[in-house]
Amino acid sequence: MPGLQRTRRRSGPLVPRLVLLVAFLVPTAVTLRAHDAGLSALDVRVGERAIAADLSIAAPDVALLAAGGDADAVLRSLAGTGIRVSVDGVPLQRAIDGIALDKGAAHVRLSFEMAASARAVRRLVIASDVPRRLARGHRHFVTVTAGGRVVTERLLDAQSGPVTLDVDAASRSAAEVAWNFLGLGVHHILSGYDHLVFLAGLLLAAKTRRELITAVTAFTAAHSLSLVLVVAGGIHAPPAIVEPLIAASIAWVGLENLLRRGHGARSVVVFGFGLIHGFGFAGALMDLRAMSSGVEIALALGSFNLGVEAGQLAASAVLLPLAWAIRSRPRWQARLTPVCSAMILLAGAYWLIARLS
Repeated sequence: MPGLQRTRRRSGPLVPRLVLLVAFLVPTAVTLRAHDAGLSALDVRVGERAIAADLSIAAPDVALLAAGGDADAVLRSLAGTGIRVSVDGVPLQRAIDGIALDKGAAHVRLSFEMAASARAVRRLVIASDVPRRLARGHRHFVTVTAGGRVVTERLLDAQSGPVTLDVDAASRSAAEVAWNFLGLGVHHILSGYDHLVFLAGLLLAAKTRRELITAVTAFTAAHSLSLVLVVAGGIHAPPAIVEPLIAASIAWVGLENLLRRGHGARSVVVFGFGLIHGFGFAGALMDLRAMSSGVEIALALGSFNLGVEAGQLAASAVLLPLAWAIRSRPRWQARLTPVCSAMILLAGAYWLIARLS
């Protein structure tokens, strides 16, 4: 079966070449204009007479919200009006119990008290406006715990409706845990534009199937290891360090595609960058260690990783034929490969500057 290095004598008509160029470059160009999609978390704990919640927002998103103003006041306003909880159709009054700011994130503690005459929580509705008030593409990971057990996780965006559940009937089976985290992994990789651009750079540079498989395997093994280190080992890498390094890895892929002459130690470098990207993926699992058992943690972690791989394969199924078409035609390769690599380099440089500022 012919490899990626296969060539053809004719380069094809002009229109297909233009279509291919637009199809490959437009997604990258869009990412240069868009603010990076962030990830926040809302951890809701249901008690017999009160509901507590912790809202966590990354420091860059807090800075975007405050825009040079009072971050404490902005967070109080966001938590005070943007998060609403009702039990059995009755809205609960909220109180802000504390705000903590550090270099990596902001944390807001809230409490919702039920009336003394209220029965145990049955139908719980949680509405959050956080994704709508932050940058386009922002994702909001909501976890609900009742009776010391996680009963649901939802990944919300600006178009998502309220989280509604019957707490009494929310005990989850292993299949539900696996399915929820599988979907979370798929959504996380497909909405992570920086990870997709890095993957596009790897696919574009591959000259043979062996080189492609080696690079993708190194990347996959590395970010899988990072997820295990974060969840099982409790190793924490601050977003203020991880996010700029992810951007630097993208810029490196674009630059290396433009300049490299041989294979060198590319797989080793890709493995190193995969570790960094894995710490970025692990942001979606920030509440996983609160689960009730090691078996449930392992099941959720494995399902999330499978979801990431499924999303990566889906993206590769779209990008690889385009990279293959470029590689198989000498004229296309000579003209489009440097342009695409330069776009990847510019995207990484833009993100690096934005995340360091």
